[in-house]
Amino acid sequence: MNKLTGFLASTALLLAATTTQAQVGVLQGTVTGVKAGVVLPVFKGETRVADLKVEDGGKFSVALATGVYTVNCPNGKTTKVAALNGAATISINCQ
Repeated sequence: MNKLTGFLASTALLLAATTTQAQVGVLQGTVTGVKAGVVLPVFKGETRVADLKVEDGGKFSVALATGVYTVNCPNGKTTKVAALNGAATISINCQ
């Protein structure tokens, strides 16, 4: 009986984990102080999680799981950004 109870509990936890979906947000907006084609690294803590590619006019768009991230500019300046559930428009100043 104990084995059956353990098996059922494990199955329930596994099923709950597989049905949980990560919340994803889209950060979009403009970056000032850099040219088109520049790639800015996006970090969550110490881990690089994405690259933000600057397009013509300083525009960018990147999908990220909800949370707080740090964007590193080429001049060493860092900017904290938050990805929410859905789309958010922001401006990043790298000057």
